[in-house]
Amino acid sequence: MIKTMRASVGAAFAVLATVACSPSEDAEASDPTIVSTLTGPLQGIDVDGVYEFRGVPYAQPPVGPLRFQAPAPREPTDAPTLATQYGEPCVQMRAGAGAASYPPLVQAAMTEAFAPPANVNPEGDENCLVLNVYTQATGPESGANRPVMVWLHGGGFSYGQAALNIYQGHNLAKNHDVVFVGVNHRLNVFGFLGLDTAAVPGFEGSANAGMLDIVAALEWVNANIDQFGGDPGNVTIFGQSGGGAKVSTLLAMPEAEGLFHRAIIQSGAGTRVGSSEDAGKAALDFLTAAGVSPDNAAADIQTLSTQEILAAASEIGTRSFRPSIDGANILRHPFVPDAAPSSANVPVMIGFTSDEQTLYNVGNPEWLNTTEAQLLEAAEGVAPGNGQALIDSYRELYPDQSPAYLLMQVTGTTRQIHGAAQLAGAHAAMPAPTYAYVFSHPLPPQDFVLKSPHTAEIPYIMDNVGKSPLFAGATAADFAVEDLMSNIWVSFARTGDPNVEGLPDWPQYDAETRPTMFLSADSQLVERPYDKALTLTVSN
Repeated sequence: MIKTMRASVGAAFAVLATVACSPSEDAEASDPTIVSTLTGPLQGIDVDGVYEFRGVPYAQPPVGPLRFQAPAPREPTDAPTLATQYGEPCVQMRAGAGAASYPPLVQAAMTEAFAPPANVNPEGDENCLVLNVYTQATGPESGANRPVMVWLHGGGFSYGQAALNIYQGHNLAKNHDVVFVGVNHRLNVFGFLGLDTAAVPGFEGSANAGMLDIVAALEWVNANIDQFGGDPGNVTIFGQSGGGAKVSTLLAMPEAEGLFHRAIIQSGAGTRVGSSEDAGKAALDFLTAAGVSPDNAAADIQTLSTQEILAAASEIGTRSFRPSIDGANILRHPFVPDAAPSSANVPVMIGFTSDEQTLYNVGNPEWLNTTEAQLLEAAEGVAPGNGQALIDSYRELYPDQSPAYLLMQVTGTTRQIHGAAQLAGAHAAMPAPTYAYVFSHPLPPQDFVLKSPHTAEIPYIMDNVGKSPLFAGATAADFAVEDLMSNIWVSFARTGDPNVEGLPDWPQYDAETRPTMFLSADSQLVERPYDKALTLTVSN
């Protein structure tokens, strides 16, 4: 049933192609900020030579009877849709204190880098199915030959939005002549409540509604991006952290096959999704917490306020709401035991940062005082019986690191290398190429504490270092790394090959030698990186 529903969205776009709803051709030709789409005209803005279309709706608002349903296609309209302000993110559901515990310098840097756009509700809204487009050219004469880069934001599957300061695609569009698209979609309980998995009637698609939203956004891109100068036959999806896990999941969704042509996974190797058993249990637990009977859920769940839904979901826990096997839209794990067949012809680039875990420990005032005994205790938890050998393997690589930083390697890096090696190795068995990297350029303003943490690469690949000097620095070396990283990402999006001038030769990944490019001001190719750590913990 769900496949039929999703197919209807694509069919709707195909039908609408014959009834283009647009302003007059003369107005369109004279004003590049007015663009015709299959559901009606859009009015964007010109920002320093880049045409920006913000808060573009790509599906009907998932409210009222569409709450906890698969996304429904928009109805066409002759009236122009104003696309000059960023739309609302999904209702946010966070766990933990987050930035409140950061040291002042780090907190200022994070606030600068991840500042939300003005005029949006930081707590989000259920009406959130919008995207943002940045391009240098619009209309039927735009060429429609630019690579399209679709960004999936981080924040796990619980929070985040596409228009945060360093996520904005203006500079990539301006400096690299790509078409950039950022997507908001449903998150947490609103996007991943497995009522259908739990056999609650009336909610087909609810378990993976947030992923189906992204599929709907990609269908919108496929149907309309040529009017923004983009090539619908050359679409790259990329994302960091939770965004990387979303990319991983899309690679295993048959309905997404053909809607994108390359994939980049940053610090988010999503090798597995949740089980149908866990998703169904979480949904029934949610109904109990919300005081809703499964037999009457289709009607009663509409009477709940947003805050009542959040309160009930909080009792279940943030991590209970994520993509899961549902028998209709996600049929298997993306990369366990092997790569999903739908990923076979999609080139993949995957990597992480060299000091991922520092971002999560910098708020702990005791972290920098970590002792050798505490380090060994943590290492034994990661590699029982091999804790000291695991520490020694990292100490060999980083002889100057203190116990505090070695703790980050033992915990964070070990976890990352296992996920990345599993995903890259599985995909390397497919026909399409695979490339692996580690971003190891330290963030200069905080290099005494953060080094190259989770999220560090984002301003460099987005050409947004100048927008985040407290976070990413403003030295000549930082801007040189920005040029390198943005060129790599755009080269991969354009051709499926990340090799650019200024890099050593970067071969395709294979599971035996695991060639990995360490990206920095002095990039180096390393074979079998972290080999001892990987071997010591392979069975854990």
